Amino acid sequence: MNSILAPNRRRHLARRSVLVALTGAPLFGCAEVPPRPDEAAPVVELLEVPGATLEVQFAPGLGAQLRADALLWVQRGALAVAAYFGHFPLPQVEVLLLPADGDGVQAGVSYAEPSPLVRIRLGRETTQAQFSADWILVHEMAHLALPRVPRSQDWLHEGFATYVEALARGRAGMVSALDVWQAWRREMPLGLPQIGDRGLDHTPTWGRTYWGGALFGLLADVGMRKQGTPTRGLQHALQGVLAAGGDYRVAWPVARILATADAAVGQTTLSELYAQMRDRAVMTDLPALWRELGVADGELRDDAPLAAVRRAILS
Repeated sequence: MNSILAPNRRRHLARRSVLVALTGAPLFGCAEVPPRPDEAAPVVELLEVPGATLEVQFAPGLGAQLRADALLWVQRGALAVAAYFGHFPLPQVEVLLLPADGDGVQAGVSYAEPSPLVRIRLGRETTQAQFSADWILVHEMAHLALPRVPRSQDWLHEGFATYVEALARGRAGMVSALDVWQAWRREMPLGLPQIGDRGLDHTPTWGRTYWGGALFGLLADVGMRKQGTPTRGLQHALQGVLAAGGDYRVAWPVARILATADAAVGQTTLSELYAQMRDRAVMTDLPALWRELGVADGELRDDAPLAAVRRAILS
C-alpha cells in the first residue's frame, strides 16, 4: 500500500522536530543533495506481522527502488523478532527511515514516547547485500520487548538487544549458526571487566554496556538450559516478561524484569546471576565456556559437553 496518513504525518512532523533538537543532526541528511521528484514526498507503508502493524515512514530523499528494498528488509527483520518472542513485541510501531549520504544502514535508535518509534538512518546507495547483512534494525526492534530501565542499567537493554539480535537473525536464517558463534567468540571478551570495574550496575563503559550485557544474557541462557532442559532458556524467560505486560511502553526495575523472567521458566537463574554481577567485577573463563559449548576456531563441535545446549540456543 502506498498511502499518506495525514493525521499521523502531522503527529510525526511534530515528533521529528523534537528528534532534531535531541540529536542536533539535520533531519533528512545533507541539504545540498535535493531529492528527485519521485523522492520529494513522504511515503507511508503499512506492514502486518504476527501480533502487530508496522507503519513504515519513508522521509523525502529515498527513491522508489530503495523504498521497495527497505520495505522487504523491515518485513524480514520484524518477522525474525516476532518469531523469537512468539509475536512482535508491540501491537503498533512506527519505523521512520531517514536518508543519509553514502550507503548502508548507518544508525538506529528507539523511542517509547509519545508512541513507540524506531528511527533508522539509511544511505541512499544501500544495496540489497547491505540490507541482508544489517543487524541494526533487529537490534532496535529487540529493545521493544523489554521494559525501560534506569540509565545506569542500560547494560540490560543494550546487552539483551545485542544478544537477542544475533539469535533472532540466526534462527530466521539471515546469518549462519557458525557465524553467530564465531562473532560471539570474537566480541564477547569486550564485555569482560577491566581494571576499576565495579559491576554491571556501576561500570557504564561501552564494552560493559553492550557486550557485558550480552555476556550476561549468554551465561543466563546456558545456565537455564543446564539447570532445566536444553530446550528452555532465555527466549522463554523473555517471552514471559512480555506476557506479563513488560514491554518498552512501561518502566520496571531490573530486579522485577529478571524475577518475572525467572518465574516464566520456574528458575532463579537470572536473579542469582544479577546478584553476583551487579556490584562487583566477575570474571568469566570464556575459553573454557567455548570448549564446553563446542565453539572452536572456524567450526562447531558436536562432541563437546554442552553441544546440545549450543544447538538449542539457535534451533
